[in-house]
Amino acid sequence: MPTLTAYQLQHRRRMKRAIRLRADADRKVRRHTEQLQAVMAAGDAAARVCDELNRVYNQDISTETILVHTALENAFQETVQNMLMDSGPGEEGLLLVTVPDANGGVVLPANALLD
Repeated sequence: MPTLTAYQLQHRRRMKRAIRLRADADRKVRRHTEQLQAVMAAGDAAARVCDELNRVYNQDISTETILVHTALENAFQETVQNMLMDSGPGEEGLLLVTVPDANGGVVLPANALLD
């Protein structure tokens, strides 16, 4: 295998960082989505408690906040569950490729987004 130029090594380092950032974001979205599902289930449990209070004390307190009601009305839980079921962690495999030796092998200038 030929020795990689500084340009190619820079690309490889930047690409590994980009893949790692993307994987971290995916893990966080999955974790927060699962937490959101658990919170929505807790909202359902709270609504049952409010319903029972309403029944026992013959009152009419709201069983959901506007936010929770809107989420439930829009089938939010089902949508989130479908999103999770439709994709798996690391589903898009990426190959670390060696880019052609461009720029004469010279490292590109620093880039705040890439470095």
